[in-house]
Amino acid sequence: MSAEQSASELTPRTTTGHPRSDRSAFSTSTVVQSVFDEILTAVHEGRLLPGQRISDVELAAQLGVSRTPVREALLRLRQIGIIEASANRFTRVADVSPRETADAMIVWLALYLPLVLEVVPTAPTSTLEAMRRDHLAFQRHVAALDMQNVATSNFAFFHHLTVLSHNPTLRKALTSVVHIVRLGSLHLPDYLDFAALDRSQQLLLDAVRANDAHAARAAIALLGTIEVPQPDVKPAPTVARGLR
Repeated sequence: MSAEQSASELTPRTTTGHPRSDRSAFSTSTVVQSVFDEILTAVHEGRLLPGQRISDVELAAQLGVSRTPVREALLRLRQIGIIEASANRFTRVADVSPRETADAMIVWLALYLPLVLEVVPTAPTSTLEAMRRDHLAFQRHVAALDMQNVATSNFAFFHHLTVLSHNPTLRKALTSVVHIVRLGSLHLPDYLDFAALDRSQQLLLDAVRANDAHAARAAIALLGTIEVPQPDVKPAPTVARGLR
């Protein structure tokens, strides 16, 4: 699928097992929210690629809605950086650079720390089990070097805690910035430090199991040591880059 293709291959899909957008953060219209979710899922699943042009007319026809909710959904996606547009020229999926991904990751980490301090002490067993399943899926996808599903399982893992927060402003901010990190992570060089990412997930699982906020802080600190690879910077040869 080339970047010049329109969104003609976007078809409504319902995914299971992974969270989608935080409805409390964006929902004012059921139809707009549905269109928002469909486009966002298509981007994260690789059915809409960075740089690919999007037609609101085609989307409206495919989803069986008018152009008004499609335009509103696209506007919301522009507000969180997933879609970019130039007046009378194009509307397309954003091409998030490694530098932009790294910048967004800094913001996400700053927001995620107060989140875990809030929710980990009372996180239920059901959340622990959901995170454990996504952690195992993450390990399988890393072993197969399946970057699309590595990103999906990784961000699903961390999102299970986001939805537990009683702070709607924090949930909204996290949900917005994580989409940029996730989109950018799909197209990073393949030498991301998966070993450190895997270890941070394990530490956070242990913290949730023990309802230990201090241990959760240590997991987030480890996440903060993971550098987002830049195309012009080669990885240090002494750093483990895979799962053992």
